This record gives sequence, structure tokens and C-alpha cells, in this order.
Amino acid sequence: MDTHARPLDPDDAPDVRAIDGAYARAYGLEPRAGEASLRFFARTGHAFVAVGEGGVRGYVLAQAVFDGERPTLFASRFASPPPGDAEALRALLRALTKSAYDAGVYDVRVELPAEDAAGAAALDAESYRPAVTSVFARQLGSRAEAVAAAARARDEDVGAEGGVERG
Repeated sequence: MDTHARPLDPDDAPDVRAIDGAYARAYGLEPRAGEASLRFFARTGHAFVAVGEGGVRGYVLAQAVFDGERPTLFASRFASPPPGDAEALRALLRALTKSAYDAGVYDVRVELPAEDAAGAAALDAESYRPAVTSVFARQLGSRAEAVAAAARARDEDVGAEGGVERG
């Protein structure tokens, strides 16, 4: 079965959450595929799952945002189970690019952990290029505690299992 992308469906939630959990742990991120998040992104028209042999093999969550000049399609999570499924990631990028174009949004940005070599390779293969900016983040309140806990869990996994190969 060839891998293809299709719009995110509520029935995909268990598979997407499983991938999201593994991806978040591997890269020290907060999980992003909660129930409310998946409902929100499904309504944007820019959220997709990659489906192939064995079921859901990756997902992308994106939304159009306006920066005052023009709209940009911003993907805040682009993931497949670590260390990455190149075929699934490329199918997701093709669907994301088409959805942006069809919506008349000609700038697309994908947020990606610097260590995600498979994601970066898929982006490069689909003609995405690194932006010349860096993103700095700070979480406040209880979110800061959740982010720190995720980073500790990732560091423990790296120490115990050798972690995800970083590119």
C-alpha cells in the first residue's frame, strides 16, 4: 500500500496521540495532540495524517495566520514516529503545500526541532529551506514545569536507550 495523506479525522486521534507522545518524548517537547487541539486543527483544513501499511504513519497540524502583511500557513507539529518515516513525511508536506496553495496562502512555515534529521530531510526534498531566523520560546507558570519535565524525560530516554539519532 502506498503512503498517502488525507485530512485529519476524529477517528485518527488515538494513533495521532501515540505518535505525538513518542515524538514529544524523543525531542523534549510538550505533547500537542490533545483532544481540543485535534478538534481545532481538524477545522483549519490544514491538518493531515499520512496513512500507509499499518495505519497512520505521521501527521501535520497547521493553521493559517496573518502577520499584518500576508497570510502564512504555519505548521506547529510535523511528526512521524522517531526516527522518522521519510515516505510519510513527504506525503504530509505535499498535502500541506497543496492545501496552502488552494487556500491562496503562499508562505508556508514548518516548526521543527533542530534534532529532527528525518523531518529536515523531508522538508529539503520538498523544496523547503531553513528560515534565516531563530525562534526563542519561554513558557510561563505551570507550562514551564511541563516543558521542563518533558526535557528531563527526553534526557533520561537518551541516557537509557541511546535516544534518537540526531542529524
